[in-house]
Amino acid sequence: MPRIRVDAQSTNILAENRGNVNAIKGKANMAARPVAGSLRPRAALGDLTKITAASSNLVPRSGQLGEEKLKKPVLGVAVVKKQSQNTLQNVNVEPKREVAAVKKEPESFSTKQLPIEDIDLDRENPQLVSYYAKDIYRYLRQLETNYAVKMNYMDGYAIRPTMRTILVDWLVDVHGRFKMLQETLYLTVAVMDSFLQVDSTINRRDLQLVGITSMLIAAKFEETWAPEINDFVYMSDKAYNKEDVIRMECRILHTIDFNMGRPLPLHFLRRNTQAASQILEQVDVLHHTLSKYLMELTLPEYSFCYYLPSELAAAALCLSLSILDESDSSGDELWNASMVFYSGYSRDSLEPLMEKLCSLIVSSETSKFQAIRKKYTSSKLYNISTIPHLKSALVTSIAKKHVV
Repeated sequence: MPRIRVDAQSTNILAENRGNVNAIKGKANMAARPVAGSLRPRAALGDLTKITAASSNLVPRSGQLGEEKLKKPVLGVAVVKKQSQNTLQNVNVEPKREVAAVKKEPESFSTKQLPIEDIDLDRENPQLVSYYAKDIYRYLRQLETNYAVKMNYMDGYAIRPTMRTILVDWLVDVHGRFKMLQETLYLTVAVMDSFLQVDSTINRRDLQLVGITSMLIAAKFEETWAPEINDFVYMSDKAYNKEDVIRMECRILHTIDFNMGRPLPLHFLRRNTQAASQILEQVDVLHHTLSKYLMELTLPEYSFCYYLPSELAAAALCLSLSILDESDSSGDELWNASMVFYSGYSRDSLEPLMEKLCSLIVSSETSKFQAIRKKYTSSKLYNISTIPHLKSALVTSIAKKHVV
């Protein structure tokens, strides 16, 4: 077998590369060492270490041929330069200086095309991602149509819409016992509806198991510290065991194809409230809390589950503005062109849903499912479910326009 000859030049190159590799390894080891005080109780993604190689190792060296080409003068440049100097001396005119280009801040494509007032001018807070906020919400509007729930999806099912209402009302109490985030409750109902509209074989006995498993999945996705499986088994009065929950969890996740990053009404409500607080001076925390209450009232209602999250958020805020300010439902001064742009809905398109929400407000007082109304009697939520505005003549008049 022939031996491979290694000359002196190859030996030097290998030694140089070996030195670069050792240097990079040394940087990686130093970067991987934990710094005192930098450890967190639970990092979401951990610290990502970026190792950048030296620019001399990445950029190829220019050869002699390239250097010779750069040194060659361009034909006629010296002659033109000399003539221009003579002309300037004869005319005695000072040559114009080139103005340095001012470096501008990068802007998103949607910001350049914005025809109205821009609410994303706060560049100091990185959590607002003001450079990309408009593009992010445009993407969420596209995403919500992909995860939409079909209208009347329970037709022909063994379970009935009333059973779903009882289950969601009970899940609101469970959610409050564990003191979980609001996003967890909305995502629980979204996961449950997405699963049920595909799997029509669920019976009455397994419906509660679907509910607690959907909340377990949502808690794992949203919460920092999610409740354990045994906690949900206990809340179900031990109607199911741990193995039942695990099997249903796998079944739900495979059915919905692990699509958990769905937009929620809360996401759009926060955006709409931000726009309203900057455009409309009278918008405050009461409008935002009342909007949340109206949106949460729709969770147990089967007739509301097919509405898009952005539409629910826009209608809830628009109605809360009318209720708290006691303005006529036909007035457009509270829902101007800027609010139409940021919410994506005009007031005329929201009126049928607003009438339905007012009808829900009136009927909720006599309903036997009081978990949400009881929740919003708390002082932390400004006792919003007991304010006299919800019994005003304006709400009653709008509710009468709703046609069942």
